[in-house]
Order: sequence, then C-alpha cells, then structure tokens
Amino acid sequence: MSTSTIAFFIIMGFTLIIHGGLTYLIIKKKEYSFISGFYNRPKEEQQQLIKNGYPQAVGKLLFFTFIILVVSVLLALFRVPYGFEAGLGLFVLVLLGGVVYIQKHEIAHKRKKNYWISGTISVIVIIFIVVLGYFGFQENEVVIDNDSLKVTGMYGVDWPIEDISEVKLLNELPEVIVKTNGFAAFGRLKGHFRLEEPYGGGKLFVHKGNNPYFYVAKGEDYIIINRKNSNETKKLYDKLINKIDN
Repeated sequence: MSTSTIAFFIIMGFTLIIHGGLTYLIIKKKEYSFISGFYNRPKEEQQQLIKNGYPQAVGKLLFFTFIILVVSVLLALFRVPYGFEAGLGLFVLVLLGGVVYIQKHEIAHKRKKNYWISGTISVIVIIFIVVLGYFGFQENEVVIDNDSLKVTGMYGVDWPIEDISEVKLLNELPEVIVKTNGFAAFGRLKGHFRLEEPYGGGKLFVHKGNNPYFYVAKGEDYIIINRKNSNETKKLYDKLINKIDN
C-alpha cells in the first residue's frame, strides 16, 4: 500500500471517529451542547428548540452524512473507480441541503433569517465547487514553438526552450504523495503535487491511467503532462525533442 493511500485512510479514519462520536453523543446521549451555538442560547430557547425537534434533526443529519462517509471510504478501500469522489459529492449536497432543511425546526422568529443565511452559504459553496470543477477539468493547451514551451490556463507555465534540462516519456505516473495546491478529482490531477523521490514537488496536468506521461524538467522544477489519447502525448514529446535538437 502506497504512502499516500496509508495517509488517506489514517485521515479518513480519524474523521469518521470524530464524526461518529459526535453523532452518538447527540443522538444517543442527547448531549446537545455539542451543537454549534446551542449551549449559548437562553434556557427557554433551548427547551423550545428541543420541543421543535431541532437537535434531533441535527442528529439525523449527522447520522446520514456519517453513513455516506463510511460508504465513500469503503468504496475507496475496494478501489471502486471514482466511488470516493462521488460519495464526497453526495456528502456535500446532503450536508448543505440538510443544514437548510433543519431551519424549519428553528425558533419561529429566527426561522426566516436562518433560512436566508444557510441557503445563501449553501448556494455560494455549490457555485464555488462548480466553478472549481469547471476550471479543474478544463484541458490546458500546450504550445511548443521555437523559443518556449507554454502550458496555458490554470497553473500554467512559460519556459524558454534553452532552459529545459530534461525531457522523457514515463510509462507510469510516479506515486503522488500529497497535493499541495491543486485540483484532484475523478482521475484529473492539475496543479502542485509532491511525488515520490527523486521527483519531489512539481506541477501535474494529467489524466490518471492514460499513459504515457510527458515529463519536462527545468532545473529543479518539472511538469508532467498527458492526454487521454496516448498518440497526442507522444506527439507533444516528439515536437519538443525536435525543437531542442534544432
């Protein structure tokens, strides 16, 4: 099992323990003080919220999202393609929708305001995710001319040909240790990542599982690019080699 996989399961295991423990305390032990802001409310409001079913609704939301997380981790464990990403997307939708829905159990005079606040936050988060996904899945154009290698778009680079120190085709993508600043979903990796030694930190613009991978280094910096069509990746490699040799 790779280092990144071990780290993933440690982080998710810790997350499930915290999430599951909180769910247990609220549903079974009725420790409603763990609900954000509940403990700071006047006693009268706390009693009214319990009567309205507010903390019970929070507990149900935590339970459903916990189940979704467990299933998502199991899908990742059994290497179901894109299972974890799909589960995480469902988790976010259920969580955001649930936060809006439980406002129906709020104190009457606060209900409308909280609907607006939770609804606005949910819409902003969804828009952010959609925009991030749009730019993340958008293909970066690779332009190779006599003077430079350019990768356009998000996380793009512009390197002079004369500064390029190494070019090669990799049959396999080196093990990804961690994403430091980038996009990673449904097999698409774009941005800054740290790979196994001797590669270290660099930029990826790849579709996982579509070998070969076009590796270009400039001193200690590097980029790895590929296309879904392997012939297109090889053409990029051949074109850059031609420019360097000439």
